[in-house]
Amino acid sequence: MSRQFKISQILNKIFFFFIFFLPHELLASPCGNPNNIVIGEGSGFIATYDLKKSNITFGTNTNIFHRISDNLYSFNIFACTSGIFKLKKDDRKETSLFEINNGEVETSSYSFNRVLKGRTDKVATTFNVTDPSGKKLWPDGKCLSHSAIQNKDGEQEVKHKNSNCRALDRLSVQIDYQEKLKSGKYDVNYFVIDKGRDRKYIFKLVDTQVIDTIFGKTETILIKKIIEGNKRNTLTWYAINHAFIPVKIEQYRKKTLKFTAYLTSYTD
Repeated sequence: MSRQFKISQILNKIFFFFIFFLPHELLASPCGNPNNIVIGEGSGFIATYDLKKSNITFGTNTNIFHRISDNLYSFNIFACTSGIFKLKKDDRKETSLFEINNGEVETSSYSFNRVLKGRTDKVATTFNVTDPSGKKLWPDGKCLSHSAIQNKDGEQEVKHKNSNCRALDRLSVQIDYQEKLKSGKYDVNYFVIDKGRDRKYIFKLVDTQVIDTIFGKTETILIKKIIEGNKRNTLTWYAINHAFIPVKIEQYRKKTLKFTAYLTSYTD
């Protein structure tokens, strides 16, 4: 085994497990924009959502899409309980790092942190790990991605293989799909590594509707997302004249509506 390959393995291990030893205080950032990221013109957006069930707001969700440099981007989601529901602590932070080249998203890494009372769940995934020669393809002709997972069931490391080297995470797939919508593509399938699990996402066009949003009367495209082999599905209304930002989201378990997310503020 070459010295370069050994160094690569060590660096991967550091990435997988570094997140496991962060102090809980660093993971419990408030909802909103805790890093005070400023979005310059044309460099991203900040979108905030209220999460409601039976017309009661139980949580807030802030999405921050930010261009770091050239083709490198980050997408962060901060979610937490709100109002009286803060008594049941459930704060979450997700981060995706990726490049956008010719309208195609290529994911580099993803992390998920969930802080509950008495427990912290964590996932860290690196995508399309390179071999010592700098190639993405491994001997079996498939790309290799790694996830390190810590939850109530303990710790584990998972290896993911995909034949077309196009695996995305649950955040970067949202950005890629918005890019597809801009080019008029509605029915799209993805291979997604979703918090350490291999998933097939299926997006299908349902309808076009005009609904009331923070932008006023808004023309939207209604899309259904199905996760193959999963009981959950999602309906999302994308604003046609506002960069296809999601303005309303309904999540279902089979046919039962679990919650609705409404866009409450948007800055680009």
